[in-house]
Amino acid sequence: MAQSQRLKAGILGMGTMGSKYAAILLAGKVPGMELAAVTRVKQETLAAIHLTLPQTLPIYPSAEELFSALDRGELHLDAVIIATPHRFHEEQALAAMKRGIHVLCDKPAGVFSRQARTLEESKPSELICGFVFQQRTFPAYQKIRQLVQGGTLGKIKRVSWEITSWYRTNAYYQSTAWRGSWKLDGGGTLLNQCPHNLDLLQWICGMPVRTHAFCHNGKYHPIEVEDEVTAYLEWGNGATGIFTASTGEAPGVNRLEIAMDDGLIICEPEEIRVCRLDRPEIEYRNQPGTGQDFQVPPGTWESFPMEKDPDAYTTLLHNFASAVLSSQEADLIAPWAEGRKSLLLSNAIYLSSWKDETIQIPVPNSLEEKKFEQEFEQRFEALCNQSKPL
Repeated sequence: MAQSQRLKAGILGMGTMGSKYAAILLAGKVPGMELAAVTRVKQETLAAIHLTLPQTLPIYPSAEELFSALDRGELHLDAVIIATPHRFHEEQALAAMKRGIHVLCDKPAGVFSRQARTLEESKPSELICGFVFQQRTFPAYQKIRQLVQGGTLGKIKRVSWEITSWYRTNAYYQSTAWRGSWKLDGGGTLLNQCPHNLDLLQWICGMPVRTHAFCHNGKYHPIEVEDEVTAYLEWGNGATGIFTASTGEAPGVNRLEIAMDDGLIICEPEEIRVCRLDRPEIEYRNQPGTGQDFQVPPGTWESFPMEKDPDAYTTLLHNFASAVLSSQEADLIAPWAEGRKSLLLSNAIYLSSWKDETIQIPVPNSLEEKKFEQEFEQRFEALCNQSKPL
């Protein structure tokens, strides 16, 4: 597809996020892409963001109706943006790829890591497909990733992320029938609030290799799923970590610490601070006794703002359009293969809590991964069968 062309994109699901994407496209903020169709329009959602759809824009009651219009030749699309509830993501993405349509899908890929793997394995080589992990565009997180992976501070020793500022009231869970249930929501804090945190955790630090976790279901709210999680993590190099999340804490905190061989990174909502030791820590540890056994190695601190990307969604849509137009999948911020990683991590945390044991996080495309997937889905289905009628 030539760079001079404009992609005709359809949006599946015009809830909060779908309407946001529509507003970006209609405002012309993504030169390489235009809005060509939408599904499941809610007038109250449009009114809330003061968005008026063009009268000529095709509107369909469901994704199925949109795909049927494509099959009848009544509609042409180059790409779809999937913004429906995550339990529909796999089915709709497969339907789009089957019709030769590029896909940008909201997170997560689904409830099961197997769903993300299926999408990877089903993607035709000529299609460009990616996920909406827009926080990867934040300059602050990019800076942290460069510091961690660049090697100037050595290797990771310890990671701690406390993200308890996801406060939610009971009214939030009661606002729609699907929230807070295993069968329709698929999970709680981990699956709904934390996909970006889990994605950033592995994007910055790499995938952990094992976890022992504790998920507390309905601890603060009258729901079936978890509203508090604490997971112990280990990496292949011996680094350890703690990931804690909650929707029942106020005021809550958001603090990421990454302790490394030769320094420390602290990320909080307003500021990132970095300490660099004046020489490698191991040299202090191994030096002969000097009579100063409790001396802390000196370091130099620097700080910079916790800079976000105010136009993160626009950045990501533009990135997707550019990758499709240039046929360069490698340019995607979060290609299809990235969707499986955060789901593998969340599935392992759930499974560890359900079994009350340490879980090895499988390597993608291994025999262990298939066994892991089967056990997770079996235990998940058992929870769904225990769910109360809604």
